[in-house]
Amino acid sequence: MGNYKKKILAAGFAACFAAVLGLWYWQSRNEGQSPLKIVLIQKAVDDTDFWTSIYEGGQMAADELGVELTIMGPKRESETELQHQMILEAIEEKPDAIALTPSSYDATLPFAAQIEAAGITLVLMDSTMEREIGESLIATDNFEAGYKMGTFMKQFVNEATVIGVVGHIKGTSTAVERERGFRAGLADAEKQIAEVVFCDSSSEKAYQLTCGLLEKYPDMNMIVGLNEYSAVGAALAVKDLGLSGSCHMAGFDSSIEEIQLLEEGVFDAIVIQKPFNMGYLGIETAVKAARGKAVEAYVDSGSELITKENMYTEENQKLLFPFFGKK
Repeated sequence: MGNYKKKILAAGFAACFAAVLGLWYWQSRNEGQSPLKIVLIQKAVDDTDFWTSIYEGGQMAADELGVELTIMGPKRESETELQHQMILEAIEEKPDAIALTPSSYDATLPFAAQIEAAGITLVLMDSTMEREIGESLIATDNFEAGYKMGTFMKQFVNEATVIGVVGHIKGTSTAVERERGFRAGLADAEKQIAEVVFCDSSSEKAYQLTCGLLEKYPDMNMIVGLNEYSAVGAALAVKDLGLSGSCHMAGFDSSIEEIQLLEEGVFDAIVIQKPFNMGYLGIETAVKAARGKAVEAYVDSGSELITKENMYTEENQKLLFPFFGKK
C-alpha cells in the first residue's frame, strides 16, 4: 500500500474515532441526567377556566419536552403576599427555571429579582411589572384586547349613555392596560365612564359592586368586566335585576358561565384570551431559555372578540372549547 493510501486510511480511522468519541462523550453527559425542573407560579390556582387552562397548557408542554413541572399559586388572585412567599420557597428548591404570573405590578418585582439573583431562569406570563425583567414575557396584548372591546361597545353609546367599569385587581398591568385600551376604543365616549370599581377578583364582590353602581347611577346602561371574576359577577347582577338587554355588557375570558350568558344575551360580547396557548408557550419558552437557547423578548398569546353572531364559527368554537388537549 502506497504512502498516499496509508495516509487516507489513517485519516478515515481518525475521523471515525473522533465521531465515536464525541458520541460517547455526549451520551456520558446526558445519560442518567435528571430532567429540567421548572416551577410555574400562578396568580391563582383555582377552578376558573382561565387559570386551569394556563396550567393545563403548561403541563402539556412539560410532558412533550420531558421536563419536571411543579405548579404553585394561592387560591385567590388577591393573595399577593402568599404568592411572594411561594416565590421564596421555589427559589430554595433551586429549579432550572421559574415561570411567573406576577400578582402585583410593583410589589412582586423585588421577589422576581431574587429569582434572577439566585441564577434561576425567569420567564413572565400574563402580566408585566414596573421594569423589564426575565428572559421573556408571554401574555395577551391587553391594550389591544381592551381596544377591541371599546371599539365594539362604542356602537351602543349615545349622549345619554352612562358607563361603569368593573376591574379585577387595582394596579395590576392587566387591569391597567385593559382599561386603557377600552377607553381608547371608546374614543370621545370615554368621558361617559362614570366610575371604575375593583372586585379583587371575587365574583361575589363584583356582584355587590355592580348592584351598588346601578343604585348610585340609575341611568347606567353599559357595564364591562375586565376579567372572568368581574365579568361574571357583574353580569349576574344585571341579570338578577332584570336589566338584561337594556344594559349593554361586555366581559373578558371564556368560562362556561360567560359563554352561557353570551348565548342568553346578557353579554353583547366577550373578549377571550388564549390561556392554554399562554401556558404552553410559557413553559416551552422557559425550557428553551434554561437550556441557553435564544428566546423572543415578547410573545403575544392572542385574543379574540366573540359575539352571539360569530360564536358558532368553527374557529371560534375551537377557542371557546379547547378541551385542554390541543395547543
